Amino acid sequence: MKKIQLTGLALATLAVCAPAWAQSTVTIYGAVDMAVGKDFQVDALQIRPGKTGLQSASRVNLQDSYVGFKGVEDLGGGLQVGFQLEQGLDASNGIADPEGAFARGANLWMGGGWGRLTLGRALTPSYNAMAAWDLMGAGNHSVAINTFGGVGFNRYKRQSNQISYRTPQLGGLVVEAAYVPKDDNMFEGANRSKFDLGAVYKSGPLTVGAAYNKVSGQEANFATGAKYQYQNFEFAVGYFQARNGQFYDDVTYQRVTNGVIGTNGVTLGAKASWDRFSAGFDIARETKSEYTVGSSRFDSKKQTNFVINGTYALSKRTQAYVNYLRWAGVNNYGVGLSHSF
Repeated sequence: MKKIQLTGLALATLAVCAPAWAQSTVTIYGAVDMAVGKDFQVDALQIRPGKTGLQSASRVNLQDSYVGFKGVEDLGGGLQVGFQLEQGLDASNGIADPEGAFARGANLWMGGGWGRLTLGRALTPSYNAMAAWDLMGAGNHSVAINTFGGVGFNRYKRQSNQISYRTPQLGGLVVEAAYVPKDDNMFEGANRSKFDLGAVYKSGPLTVGAAYNKVSGQEANFATGAKYQYQNFEFAVGYFQARNGQFYDDVTYQRVTNGVIGTNGVTLGAKASWDRFSAGFDIARETKSEYTVGSSRFDSKKQTNFVINGTYALSKRTQAYVNYLRWAGVNNYGVGLSHSF
């Protein structure tokens, strides 16, 4: 992360010409992540076989490429106000995120010893809770994310028009809750309110979390899990209930019109780290998979997916990596480089 800094002359001029204001900072940050590999593509109509080539913002990358701006102003008395504007992009061609100029984040917040209130588009409390225990940090290559989504498939990862409150640390426990008013949330062609909740407890090497969200008139999504660190090893387990996902036929991979899928399942994994190198394995198994078309409900093929990941830290900000993801019965892989700034 890099801060925008004024020159000494400019600061001196401001000190003479302006009254005393609260101090503020603006930071430019982001990441560029590129890999060579193969990844299945999913669009609004079908799942398409992937081709070997340059990969960016895919499930075989460590993370998306993006650039962001965030600012903080100290109002005094322990009170702060800040903002975030974050833009995603495809680093392979420079094209901005088609979802919107700042689809990754556009929010304003105020915080202090009482917690933090955030208004606008941001990651959901349920996703934040899941990321705390997920072995792969809920990254692009996370088998939990690719199987069960961001606690209820990927449409739940970020939320527009969100009003959220996060508590301060309470003996290792942090709780975050969010609400989206009905008139501000369009879901499947109708205005529906939404409630979202996440809780994370940390004590020494143990992290435990729970996540829940529900759109009015729809089934609830739920996840819970834990991660434990022992010396150079990490172990993680999770349970998921994901609902309201788009359904694709198991044979043709075509999108089924009005088809909605729901799954339950578990994840189990381990990671080992030595100096700059780490290697991990995480597996996801659907214990229940079904879909509905209209009023009819059908069983669907249950999947077993897994990811093998290896990273080497070239510096504090740059990692070389290898990802192999077995997803939907297809092999996906990437060899890449990820740099954060």
